[in-house]
Amino acid sequence: MAAVEMDAGHLRLVPKPLPKCFVEDDVTVSLFRRSLAEGVGTAMLLLAVVGSGLQHESTPVSSALSISGSLIGLILAFGAVSGGHFNPTITLMQWLSGKRRLDCTLWYLAAQVAGGLAGALVACAIFKKVPGPPGGGFPDMAALTSEGVASFGLMTIVFCCTRSTSKLVGPFAVGLWLMAAILSTPTGSIANPAVAVALLATPDGASVSATLMFIIVEIVGGALAALTVSTVYPDGG
Repeated sequence: MAAVEMDAGHLRLVPKPLPKCFVEDDVTVSLFRRSLAEGVGTAMLLLAVVGSGLQHESTPVSSALSISGSLIGLILAFGAVSGGHFNPTITLMQWLSGKRRLDCTLWYLAAQVAGGLAGALVACAIFKKVPGPPGGGFPDMAALTSEGVASFGLMTIVFCCTRSTSKLVGPFAVGLWLMAAILSTPTGSIANPAVAVALLATPDGASVSATLMFIIVEIVGGALAALTVSTVYPDGG
């Protein structure tokens, strides 16, 4: 598709910019609709994350396949409407880079956190589990490093894919990386502040202090990834 513009009295066709991965196709769509897509998508993602962990016969491989497969499907399903983030770090980095307005960022963050908590609670309900009380203790350096590295890797894939001219690249690249990271990191590659918060509502009762520290290193890892990708692709979108 192309737009028609008048130039010095002559009509000319101007190529329409191609939609990018993790960017909604139409930014004029209401914030409610876009945020609803983010909330529902994050809830469904957490249903897969928590549900795969509550399965008695679950293995690391089956959990990795469940989570990565669900994320691929959700990005394909909701990406045109909201960009398919389901991860506050993506939204925050787009805002910090000037590619997303503050009001949209706040709506997205609220929807992602609320959706994540809802998805975790629904998973507990269908498996007849009760959310446990928050745990205590601080994560060790290995766990924090694991989350920082996992977030750096995931966000590097995300921000590199936003340079692609095909929206089909992002979902599969992110899903494949996440599957590998889940299997190769001791924390299982949470790499998502909304997931970290939602895990507080699971039967194991995640530690509040660990959750806060994970969120910090996840965002720092995302910021380093954004800086790296902008250096590697200085003229990227």
